Amino acid sequence: MKVFWFLLPVVVLASPPQPPAIRAHYSGGYMYSYYVPPAASTPWRPAWSPDGKQVAFSMAGSIWKIRAGDTVAYELTANRTYDSSPAWSPDGRWITYTAEDEHGVNLELLNVATGESSSLTSGGNLNLDPAWSPDGKRLAFVRNQPGGQFHIYLLPMENGHAGEPVRLTEPHSFGHSRLYFGVFDDHIQPSWSPDGKELMLVSNRGISLGSGAIWRAPVEPDLMRNARMILREETLYRTEPQWSPDGKRILYSSHRGSQYDNLYVLPVSGGEPYQLTHGDWDHFDPRWSPDGEWIAYISNQHGVSSLHLLRVVGGEDRAVEIRRRVYRRPMGTLEVHMKDDATGQPTPARVYVLASDGKTYVPANAFQRASTRPVKGDFFDAEPHFVVDVPAGDVNLEAVKGIEYTPLDQTVTVQADSIAECQMDLRRMIHMNALGWYSGTDHTHMNYGGNLHNTPENMMFMGNAEDLNVIGDKICNKDNRIFDWQFFTGEPSPLSTPNRILIFGEEYRPPFYGHINLINLKKHLISPFTTGYEQTGIESLYPSNTDIFRIAREEGALGGYVHPWSQDPVKSGYAVARGFPVDLALGTFDYLEILTRASHFTNSSKIWHRALNCGFKITASAGEDSILSLHGTPVLGASRIYAYLGQKLTWDGWVDAIRHGRTFVTNGPLIEFKVNGQIPGSEIHLPAEGGAVDVFGQFHSIVPVDRLELYFNGAVVDTMPVANGAKDGVFRKRVPVTRSGWFTFRAISNESHHPVDDIYVVAETSPVYVYCGNEAIRSREDAEYFIRWIDDITRQAEAHPGWRSERERKHVLDQFAEAKRIFEQRASEAKQ
Repeated sequence: MKVFWFLLPVVVLASPPQPPAIRAHYSGGYMYSYYVPPAASTPWRPAWSPDGKQVAFSMAGSIWKIRAGDTVAYELTANRTYDSSPAWSPDGRWITYTAEDEHGVNLELLNVATGESSSLTSGGNLNLDPAWSPDGKRLAFVRNQPGGQFHIYLLPMENGHAGEPVRLTEPHSFGHSRLYFGVFDDHIQPSWSPDGKELMLVSNRGISLGSGAIWRAPVEPDLMRNARMILREETLYRTEPQWSPDGKRILYSSHRGSQYDNLYVLPVSGGEPYQLTHGDWDHFDPRWSPDGEWIAYISNQHGVSSLHLLRVVGGEDRAVEIRRRVYRRPMGTLEVHMKDDATGQPTPARVYVLASDGKTYVPANAFQRASTRPVKGDFFDAEPHFVVDVPAGDVNLEAVKGIEYTPLDQTVTVQADSIAECQMDLRRMIHMNALGWYSGTDHTHMNYGGNLHNTPENMMFMGNAEDLNVIGDKICNKDNRIFDWQFFTGEPSPLSTPNRILIFGEEYRPPFYGHINLINLKKHLISPFTTGYEQTGIESLYPSNTDIFRIAREEGALGGYVHPWSQDPVKSGYAVARGFPVDLALGTFDYLEILTRASHFTNSSKIWHRALNCGFKITASAGEDSILSLHGTPVLGASRIYAYLGQKLTWDGWVDAIRHGRTFVTNGPLIEFKVNGQIPGSEIHLPAEGGAVDVFGQFHSIVPVDRLELYFNGAVVDTMPVANGAKDGVFRKRVPVTRSGWFTFRAISNESHHPVDDIYVVAETSPVYVYCGNEAIRSREDAEYFIRWIDDITRQAEAHPGWRSERERKHVLDQFAEAKRIFEQRASEAKQ
């Protein structure tokens, strides 16, 4: 995402204030959540005062300070920006910090004595990682220029005034694009040597995966020319090397191939790391105290972040408890109660709280998430009863519970030093369970190296807040790490209830073949979790996706391709889901995730329709690919699958419904579709000469729908406009059928509508198949399309440098050839 940020349009704020658009731009990509300073109600990015008596940190969009050993935190900034990453000047007079607004992230300078801030940078760039030189005359920082890559800059400083920034790193190409990272190198997280002559930094120079290694370099132009690598390992923006006050060691955070980050020290000349912290959670944002005796850092042991002080000699690990917050502006308290209107029972929901200063506020124990849509700003999953401190004034409050409840939106006036109470009764628009349909996501991730330490209990809580019946978590790799493997049992989690199932499956994520999901694994996870990673021991294209699907089927699993095509695969060189036509022909998978986000839907549905036209039965599935330990990620269940199970939710019933195509996918509209009274997944048999069928469709939606569309063999055969932004409608049609084919039904709006977390609104059913006599469903055009596809990926695979043996190469290419023969046969069977 970082590589493309500079191409995105700037959204200018209107009055009343709206949330920063930059948060929406970043939230779909890794870089926002892993690197850009988070906005959250709990502490982040600590910095010691020069005398070692206080720690500054970011919290609730402001910069704060607290005395070591105290429990009272004092707010230092109260801006319309989201402030973070404080760095205290050596003389104690200034604190520089990052300030995020609708344009970008810039550096501000706080005068500690007066409490006033002034701007050091401006514009639409990202300016990050400020670090003072030991003499206080220079500020090292990171900017995403030129070309969108991250570079180290120096900013001369004199008595609170900044000179012209000078770039210290030069653009340098890796030679080709890297997985999740660009062609050109990034340079981030500078830390000064005590004598001010050198920097420690992180750079991915010569490294194919991760944000880079730790380098030591002189402070000079083109500093990487004389830089020396101190430690090579995969990192994910967490490293933050910090030169010790005595100049002998560096302190940093690393996962070292495991799930969790810990703190390490390493000699500045390189050597063997020594681990300082331990535990099944993350330790990061480390900072030495000025005397080198303490380390301030952030822990996510209890889910959200907390500030800790670690004694270097002795090992005392002290959590900094913040019992009281002293604000520098008038504040009040908003107290909210939510319940289900029909049952009268308390219920959780997704909540947006937009305060009078245009910023989002969340309770102190809630995890603030960056919205993918800028309309309402950030949100959090709220308990039925919550309390949040907000600036005095009008507060816009919205509660959303999935797509079957009508959203509630109201404004509450909060007085300074007072409590404003609010009751929100959520009313269900339609109860799909009562009609036999159950909702779920087949693609979400609990942990993925993000700032939140997520748990199965929290997954169930979020599923309740979003009114999901099935939460299909996917255990997977991120680079060389495997997350959440310990939760796999081969059956639903014991936390599951009669109306909510949590299940752990697997996502297999090779960059060449395309990502696939496996559900209903009974015995064990499938290893390896990926293939084709450059500069690793799994660089080969063996095993193929075909091999993984077949191994998974041995233990009863279903498989499917996921988030496949954001672009037309032919025009983009089959860069995503290359293996799809091979496994389609060989019959090794069961479903296609045609709805991950609407940006993928257009091309994914077209390819799915081509596959159906060749006579393959592929179930429509959906999953938003949330990464729920990250700040910026789609709402859980933003793209969801509904499956018809009848009267009772069971895991076996869910699997059977997907296996037989009794599904529809949606990010908003709730649709019902029948052909001759038969639901999706059904077969209807007509005489050889054909006949006519009765088509029925209807929808209900919490947002407007523009039109309803009936598809037959991939073409729209009828459209019914939906007038005046209606949120429900009925479609009836008697349709002649003269050849074998399939019907699907779609509800769509070309515009985005809050609170649907997507760029437009859409739903589509799995097919109802109609056969005329013994005629098979065939299409020469579509079969030939997939033949060309296989020819292209065969040439790419033949040229791949990672094969370990000719045996591996022949094994995979033989699968390609077999798939091609099947398509050639189907092309020959198609009518002219």
